[in-house]
Amino acid sequence: MKIAPRQRQELDFLRETLDALDGAVDRKTRANFREIRERLDAWAARVAVIGQVKAGKSTFLNAFLNMHDFLPSDVNPWTSVVTNMRINLPSDPASGARFEFFDESDWAEIIDGGSRIRKLTEQLLPGFDTEVLKRQSEEMRDRAQDRLGRHYHALLGSAHDYDFLTADLLQRYVCAGPGSDAGLDRQSLGRYAALTKVANTYMRNPEFQVPTIVTDTPGVNDPFLVRDEFTCRSLDKSDVFVVVLSAHQPLTDVDIALIRILARQDSKDVVIFVNRIDELEDFAHSVPRVVEDVSRRLSRAIPGITFNIRAGSAYLADLTLSDDPEAEAERAAADNPELAEYLRATYGRVPEDRLDRLYLASGMDDAKAVLSSVIDNGVGCNQLAQIAEDIRAEINGTQFVIRRERDSLQMQVESIGKDVAEQAVGELETEIEAIRQILARLEKIVETADTQMDKVLGKAWSGLEGRLMSRIDSFVGDQRPVFEERLFRSEIAKGPARALEIDIAPLQAEIETEVVGSYDKCRAAADVILDNCIHSCRQTIADRFEDPTENIRLQDLPYEQFNSTLTLAKKSLRVEMIADRGWAFWRRPALNVEKSIAALKTLAGEEMRPPVEKILTAFNEAITERATAGNGRIRVMLRMIEASLAERTHRLKKDKAELQQIAGDPEIQRRMVMRLQSQMEVLERRLLDLSALDGSLARADLSKAA
Repeated sequence: MKIAPRQRQELDFLRETLDALDGAVDRKTRANFREIRERLDAWAARVAVIGQVKAGKSTFLNAFLNMHDFLPSDVNPWTSVVTNMRINLPSDPASGARFEFFDESDWAEIIDGGSRIRKLTEQLLPGFDTEVLKRQSEEMRDRAQDRLGRHYHALLGSAHDYDFLTADLLQRYVCAGPGSDAGLDRQSLGRYAALTKVANTYMRNPEFQVPTIVTDTPGVNDPFLVRDEFTCRSLDKSDVFVVVLSAHQPLTDVDIALIRILARQDSKDVVIFVNRIDELEDFAHSVPRVVEDVSRRLSRAIPGITFNIRAGSAYLADLTLSDDPEAEAERAAADNPELAEYLRATYGRVPEDRLDRLYLASGMDDAKAVLSSVIDNGVGCNQLAQIAEDIRAEINGTQFVIRRERDSLQMQVESIGKDVAEQAVGELETEIEAIRQILARLEKIVETADTQMDKVLGKAWSGLEGRLMSRIDSFVGDQRPVFEERLFRSEIAKGPARALEIDIAPLQAEIETEVVGSYDKCRAAADVILDNCIHSCRQTIADRFEDPTENIRLQDLPYEQFNSTLTLAKKSLRVEMIADRGWAFWRRPALNVEKSIAALKTLAGEEMRPPVEKILTAFNEAITERATAGNGRIRVMLRMIEASLAERTHRLKKDKAELQQIAGDPEIQRRMVMRLQSQMEVLERRLLDLSALDGSLARADLSKAA
C-alpha cells in the first residue's frame, strides 16, 4: 500500500518548480530561493505512536513497518528512550542509526523541571509529583554511572553512529536489561539505555511516499516518571498521533485526558487504533461493541471532533512476518472459525490464503489507509501551502526586478537611436534617485510596522500575564465560602479542621478560555498591522510603477489558532487551616479564615507561577512566528526594490562612459544596441518562464481551495 501519494505529488510539484526556477533566474536571484528549498528538503510527516504501557505500541509499529521483532516489544520500566524511525529522508543515510547520549545540562533540565514539554507530563499523569520525577531522574543518572563506570563521563554529550542496524544493536541502547557492571561490554543488553537520550534509525521503505519520521514512545501512565517525561517531549514535534489502546481496557481516564490534549491542537491529527482484539472472547461480536463504546465516550468527553477509530491486532500481523516453526503453530491456532466469522462480519470476505486472512484481520491495511489519508489531507498541507506562497512572493519580486531592468534597457536603446545619450544618462540618474526614495519610504513603513508589532506583542504578553494572575487571585478569593463552610462544620463537630483540599479544575478551564481569547485578539491586531503594512508598501510601489505586487500576499501564515496545552502541576491544592492562639491557653484555638486564604494565595502563587510562565512563552512563540512569517513576505518587496536599485546603479556605472561617446561613433551605437537587445531577449524569456511557473502555482492553489 502506498502511504500519502497525494502529498508526494505536492512535494514533487514544489521541487520541480524550484528546479525550474534555478534555470529561469540568474545566479544572484537563486539565493532568494535557497532558504525555501532547504525548508522543503527538510520537510517530513511526523507521526508519534503513543499510549499506555503494554498497549502494544512497539508490536504495532513492527507490524506497521513490516519489520518482525525489530523494536523491543517488552520494555523494562527503566527504559526512557524515544526511538525515531527516519524513513526516506533525503539527507539521511539509507540505513544505520545514531544514538545520542545525555549531557549534564540534560540531566539538570529533567531534574530541575526546565522543559517546556513538562506541561504535557503534568496533564497526562493524575497526581503528577515533581519530586518523584526528580528522585527517579537522579536514580537513573546514578544507574548510568554505576553501569558505565569510568566511561560515563567520556560518553556524556556524545553519540554513537552506525552504518547498519539490527534488532540486537537497537536493544543495547533502548531496552534496559541486566547489562554488565565491569568494563564496557558492547554486547550487553541495555548497556547504554540509562544514558541514551534519543535513538534515531535510518531506513528506506517504499510504502511511504513522503519522508516520514515515525516515533515509538516508551509509554504514558507509567510509575517511572522519567519515561513519561520523554514521551511528552516527543509529542511536541509530531503532527499525527496514533493512539494505541488495549481492547481489554480500551479507554481509561488517562487515555481520554491524553486524547483531549492532542485533539485540542487544530494543526494536529489523532488516529485511534484499538489493539489486541484477538484476545477478546467472541471478538467477532465484541469488537464492534468496543469500537462503538470508544466512539461514544470520546464524543461525550470531547464533543465536536470526529475521530478515526480502527481496530485490529498487531500480533496477528506480526505472525505473518515470522518464518520460525513456533510462529507457524501460532498462525494455525489463530486461524480458527472465530477469525473467519470476524472477517465475514467486518470485511464481507474471507481470503483463501491463511497469511492473507491473518493480515486482513490485523487491521494494518485499515490503519495504513487512515494514516495515508490524514497525511495527504492534513499533515504538512499548511506548511507546503506556506512554502508555495513564499515561492510566489519571490517570483513576483523577481518579475518586478526583471521588468524594471528590461524597461531600463529599452530606454537606453531608444536614446541611442535618438542621439540623446546625455539625456539618457540624466534620466537613469533621476530614476535611480526615485527608486532610492521609494526604498527609503518602504523601509520607514516596515520599521513603523515592526515598532507597532513589538508594542502589540508586548502589551498582549503582559496583559495576559496580568489577567492570568488576576484569575488565580479571584479563584482563591472565591474559596472563602469553602473555608467558612469547613469552619462551620468544624465548630459543629467540635474537632479541629486541619487541612482543606481545593479542586483547581475550574481554574484550569478559566485559564484555557483566557489564553484562547487573548490569542485571538492579539492575532487579529497583529494581522491588521501586517495588512496595513503590505498595503502601504504595495501602494508606494504602485505610485511609481504600473504593476503592483499582487502575488505577495499574507495567506497561509502559521498559527491561525492557538490552544494552550498547559495545565497546573496538581489537580488540587492542599492548605493547612490556620488557627489564632489567644492568651487564654485553656481555650480551643479559633480558625482564621483570612490567614488561611492568605496561605492559599501564597501556595497558589508558588504552584501556578511555573505553568503560567510556560503558557506565556508558548503564547509569545506562536504569535511571534506568525508575525515573522508575514514580515518575511513583506520584506520581499524591499529586496526587489533593493535589487532594482542595485541593477540600475551598476548599469549607470558600467554604461555611463559609453553612453557619452555614442553620439559621435555609429559603430559604438550599433554594438551597444545589439548588446542591449540581446540582454532584453534573455529577460523576456525569463519573464515568460516565471509567468508560467507562477501560473502553475496559482492553479495548484485554486485546486486546493476547490
